[in-house]
Amino acid sequence: MWDITKESISQCALTLGQFDSETVNLLVSLFHHQNASQLVFLSNNLKEKFENLLTTKIDNDGKNNDTPLTRIELAIMIHFKEKYLSESTVDYDNNQLKSNVVFSIDDELNLAYCFLLAQIDDRLSHEKLNDIKFLLNIRQPVDSLFDIYKNLGKNFPTFFSSLIESNYFAQKLVAVDQVVRNFQSFIKRYEDFVVTFEKHYKLLSDAGNNNNNNTQTHAVINQNDPHEVSSFMMKLKSSNYENIKPLVPSSPVEKAQSEPVPHRTVDQSAISLSLNVPRKGLCVIINIRQFISSDSVDTPNRTGSDKDVDLIKIIFNKLNFTILECKIDFKKDDLDRALNYIDDQSIYGEFDCLIMFIMSHGLLHSFFTADSKEVIIRDIVTRYADSSVATIWAGKTRIFFIQACRSVWPQNMQSNKREGVQQNDLSPKMLVAYSCSANEASKRSPSTGSSYIQVLCIMLLRFGHYLTIQTILHWTKIFIIKRDEYSSERSGKSLDSQQPEYIENEFSTNFRFSVHSLYDTYSLWTFDKQLALKIPLQIWKEIYDLVFKYPVVDH
Repeated sequence: MWDITKESISQCALTLGQFDSETVNLLVSLFHHQNASQLVFLSNNLKEKFENLLTTKIDNDGKNNDTPLTRIELAIMIHFKEKYLSESTVDYDNNQLKSNVVFSIDDELNLAYCFLLAQIDDRLSHEKLNDIKFLLNIRQPVDSLFDIYKNLGKNFPTFFSSLIESNYFAQKLVAVDQVVRNFQSFIKRYEDFVVTFEKHYKLLSDAGNNNNNNTQTHAVINQNDPHEVSSFMMKLKSSNYENIKPLVPSSPVEKAQSEPVPHRTVDQSAISLSLNVPRKGLCVIINIRQFISSDSVDTPNRTGSDKDVDLIKIIFNKLNFTILECKIDFKKDDLDRALNYIDDQSIYGEFDCLIMFIMSHGLLHSFFTADSKEVIIRDIVTRYADSSVATIWAGKTRIFFIQACRSVWPQNMQSNKREGVQQNDLSPKMLVAYSCSANEASKRSPSTGSSYIQVLCIMLLRFGHYLTIQTILHWTKIFIIKRDEYSSERSGKSLDSQQPEYIENEFSTNFRFSVHSLYDTYSLWTFDKQLALKIPLQIWKEIYDLVFKYPVVDH
């Protein structure tokens, strides 16, 4: 049994804190429509038990699913799918395990209780903790509910039973009391599921052990081979989409070679696809969160955009890019100085790839700086074109990601001088990607960040080493469309859609972000790096199969 520590509870609390109401509602809907490949190899009985773990039922339409218990249930189900039902653990074709992941009923049940403890602890003031300490006759000082649990020395079921039997929660913290009582019903269903699953898991393990070890090793190598056609690519080929084609450095770049990488057998015929990989890439993140009020345009604060920055930094650090991010909200003068700075030959002359994220409030062809001054996107892009005598980036790969609304201009700002980026503005090796189409809003959650950045980062995580950037952007669009469709179905209302788009001019189809798959080494990342991607990755996995079950046709 693993040792339950205060750090374990803190990690559970961080995981629960990644949810917001929109994410919870979407995940509840997806878990009630599970046709995911991860459940295919389970018996009907096991699938039914897994799907029935959620307390919130499918007929809860119109009600808010975001409750403390639902967050706990979702966190447990996400953990279970990642650890025991993922493609890195199970070889679906041969119905056996790829790796010897130890399955422990006690560990799984204890983790569920850890989520409960973390959820309750978040709702207890120091005064309430002292009340509980007095009621349970604890003399040592306590700073958290975990301290009380350790002092009593009881197992989790007995500990939580003693809490609600004292009637303190029922009298002083009714909501907490209800969570614990409802959790007791959930944990019975979960225990029934894991006990049944253990038998199935042993059969998978026996099947793997009885086969030739070389066969199992070969399956693992294929899984980690960046040139191996994944199940995603197999589905791509069977579909109609195959050919759709002042800044301050952050913490030191993590070197890719510092992480152990599984041995790979390289398909020599595929190497030519990945020759055009940045040797020295620069990722510039311009994120403007707070604005000075202006009479001409409404620019409220962009809460949640810090989550976008976290995701981008994690992905591009792992891609071995040097990252520059604005540590303050740029005014127009700050932006101009920053753009000049990254054109300094003595500092960035040897770099061969420029990635720029611009995230702010925007209109059709522009975005706003912190002092509410309008900046034309076309002016930013053309200053780095081959025809610009001032830029050091001529002839190099340049990709611009614009996370901003593209609303029409207010009447008081109408002007014929603003022009959007045209294809002939772009030199070869230049691409501009927008988070939405013209006249659309770009959606952002105050708790979890922007849909576009989330899906884009997951696509880069999974397929940045293999797919063209054009394909990655196309599938980002497809997944966001499907996500919006589910949100509409869930709410019963017709919601405005978001359809990202991009423009390029002879951008190389050989360009890849890395020869290594980030997803292959994801399990080796530190907890804080995994956590930021955990829930977006799970939503992506759930929508993954739905995209292919109900393909969205791109006209």
